Amino acid sequence: MHPLDNPAWNALTTLQRPVSSGNELARRFEPSISPIAAVADSADPTCWRALAEVVGSGALIGLFAIAKNAPPEEWTVDWRHTFAQMTCTKATYKATARTASLPSMRVLTLADSPAMVELAALAQPGPMEMRTVTLGRYLGIFDDDNALVAMAGERMRLDGATEVSGVCTHPEHRGKRYAQVLSAAITEHILERGDTAFLHVREGNTGAAGVYEKLGFGVRAVFDIAAVMKR
Repeated sequence: MHPLDNPAWNALTTLQRPVSSGNELARRFEPSISPIAAVADSADPTCWRALAEVVGSGALIGLFAIAKNAPPEEWTVDWRHTFAQMTCTKATYKATARTASLPSMRVLTLADSPAMVELAALAQPGPMEMRTVTLGRYLGIFDDDNALVAMAGERMRLDGATEVSGVCTHPEHRGKRYAQVLSAAITEHILERGDTAFLHVREGNTGAAGVYEKLGFGVRAVFDIAAVMKR
């Protein structure tokens, strides 16, 4: 099995193990960092019992590459969608042209977390917690009032691969190529250290997929991602 077939599990059991908790069958990120969890095999009921011990009841968590017959009936599915996993390497990457009209970007820090969480709640790129920014390099673009209007960064990281995540733009600033420019900068940083860049695009989101294809991303796999809760 390819490591990216179960990316969260392979991140949480290797490079990001220090910011997670769990056991040999189930793990999760620290809640202040991300609601993402993972199991060794989502088709195995034993792993789901182990996950219940790790996360407890009533906590909404996200799982990648979830098996078609999962979760067991004692779990509630809040949402479940099909996503394309796209990857980019040095060989496929296509640099995007920057123009003088584009604003500068800067590295985001913990001090920017409230603004990042607020923007994510508005633009809905996926979960963003107060300490998500500690997972890797995040970049942001600000308006003239110093308000964060676009961002992108690194989330899951495993041996040889890093996820591009949190890509979003404030609705009032869309159409300005911010997402493309930020995604390109994050991808370049990942490729420069020798990793493959990967990301996840919900089925039907052709606009986002088109942006990533222009940068050299291609579909590697298609699988379900779900948000679930133990009753």
